[in-house]
Amino acid sequence: MKIRLLFIAFMAIVAIGCKKDGSQVAKINDDLIGKWSVQSNHMIYFDQSGQKEYEEVLVANSQATNVSFVKGAKAKIETQDSTVVNTPYNVAEERNLIYMKLNDAEIFNASVWTLTDITEKEMTWQANFTNIKYEDKDTGEILEAPKAELTLKFYKE
Repeated sequence: MKIRLLFIAFMAIVAIGCKKDGSQVAKINDDLIGKWSVQSNHMIYFDQSGQKEYEEVLVANSQATNVSFVKGAKAKIETQDSTVVNTPYNVAEERNLIYMKLNDAEIFNASVWTLTDITEKEMTWQANFTNIKYEDKDTGEILEAPKAELTLKFYKE
């Protein structure tokens, strides 16, 4: 009988522990529901030593302008050129970071994003790139950075 009670107590602790870990992802999924407008984007390019080399705001006709999330883990991405892409998405926690994967879509050639900040009305995503080419707007020269980080900031409508 004692073993059975210990087993039940152990399972309750495990269930509470698992529920707590999943509750952050569940809360984020709930917070995502609604329409989010892209407020800003910027790409920072880094050199081999990790120092900032160049920074720019990205402009493209296919740039996402709005992302809407609905229950059932589905997202609708709207772009400047009026393209609409529907995609399922997943939110997961790994090593104390929250990741979002857009299953059937990309924003700026990235389908996996780190959610670095999310509140009731604001959200920030980041994606990392390696060996990425860019044009230095001052010189017109095409350069390659070993690492770059793209940040998107959203506001909930």
